[in-house]
Amino acid sequence: MPDELTLPWGKERTISFTLPEGWNVKAILKPHHPAEFSADLAAELDRAMRSPTGSAPLSQFARRGKTAGIVIDDRTRPTPVRAILPRVIGELHQAGVNDRDIVILIALGAHRDMTESEIAERVGPEIAQRFRVVNHHYKDKKELVYLGNTPTHGIPVTVNRLVVEADTVVLIGCIEAHEQAGFGGGYKNIMPGVAGHEPIHATHTPKFQMPERMSSAGMPKARCRFRQAVDECGALLGPKVFIVNIVLDPTEKVAIVAGHPLDAHKAGTDIYRRMAEVKLDGPADVVIVGARPLDIDFRVSMKAAFNASPALKPGGLFILVSAVPDGLGDLRLPPKDLPLWSAKVVKKMPMSIIVPLSGRFNKSPDQAAGALSLITLLKTASHWLYLTPVPGGLQVLSAIGMEFFTDISVLLKRASEIMPRAEVVVMPQGGASFMAWE
Repeated sequence: MPDELTLPWGKERTISFTLPEGWNVKAILKPHHPAEFSADLAAELDRAMRSPTGSAPLSQFARRGKTAGIVIDDRTRPTPVRAILPRVIGELHQAGVNDRDIVILIALGAHRDMTESEIAERVGPEIAQRFRVVNHHYKDKKELVYLGNTPTHGIPVTVNRLVVEADTVVLIGCIEAHEQAGFGGGYKNIMPGVAGHEPIHATHTPKFQMPERMSSAGMPKARCRFRQAVDECGALLGPKVFIVNIVLDPTEKVAIVAGHPLDAHKAGTDIYRRMAEVKLDGPADVVIVGARPLDIDFRVSMKAAFNASPALKPGGLFILVSAVPDGLGDLRLPPKDLPLWSAKVVKKMPMSIIVPLSGRFNKSPDQAAGALSLITLLKTASHWLYLTPVPGGLQVLSAIGMEFFTDISVLLKRASEIMPRAEVVVMPQGGASFMAWE
């Protein structure tokens, strides 16, 4: 009897299907639920803020001065910023910081600006009206201040002036598997979040990162040059940074760490690793991945695919399932009439040619890095099938081998034609899972 599977489809729904005859499940790799997780966000936030890691509570820590910058991550992250901000602002008030001396800065990195309505949804309408909330612009030199070079890699570091000039800096973010930094959170709200063109461009390249595999999700810091650079960039701000980082599991339970940007982040990544790390005794012919919780849009959902890529045999079949409620997101596609742009050519084209092309046809280094990972996966897999409600406009991706479906039964019929017999690995929440590095 073929196996029946159920994957998340958006935040509330699921999608169920039966695997084709001749397909056998090798492993279903799901996140775990560590004891630290709580269903009560408010209680967990209170616990973390009362007993921060490696730091005095924020209400004491912020007495170093009269101004504060709160750096929040943007719409591409699942952080419940709206629920966390009031507690952070309340502790700043206890430290003697007034509303007029608090600025909220959105850590966009190289992402697009958030709209007024998105900002109001992110921080709450009352806070959006009461405080100055600012989109960061990494190319605007007027917004940036040079802090020096990182000691290990010599990266020139420019950071938003509002952060540099604030007496206290609070970073509100989430710890998740990250395809370049190993883990999100910590100083990542500083670099690339509110960093300038120089450090972002210096670090978002294969030459700098020297990736061991397609995604560095979960990579230990000792091996992750990107995370090393993130932490050294942030450290140039000095001892005025306090983090509030949340770990979310796919059932919306939470763990929160707060305090020192390195010590608290380490505590949070230890929790996340116990949740999200999955192990496999060898790659499979077919990998099926649900993008949840990285399914907000088409571009972000690709991160779940990159996380799962080590589970696929070279020449295997990759299937990604994602509801993408926000459509394409800020995906930048190359022109449709790009010469020689075809699956056959791209699969044979050496990366020494693809890397500079990616930089040419993408607006930002963040997008260029994602494009390189996408092409690497396309070169590894024999086929990539994508179940998504995204409408047309993806012909340029179809030309290089991605096949798009809106009906799971049609997708699976195509999949069984490609590979009649297969061992299958399933990752139902690929956005909250990563392959172990041991």
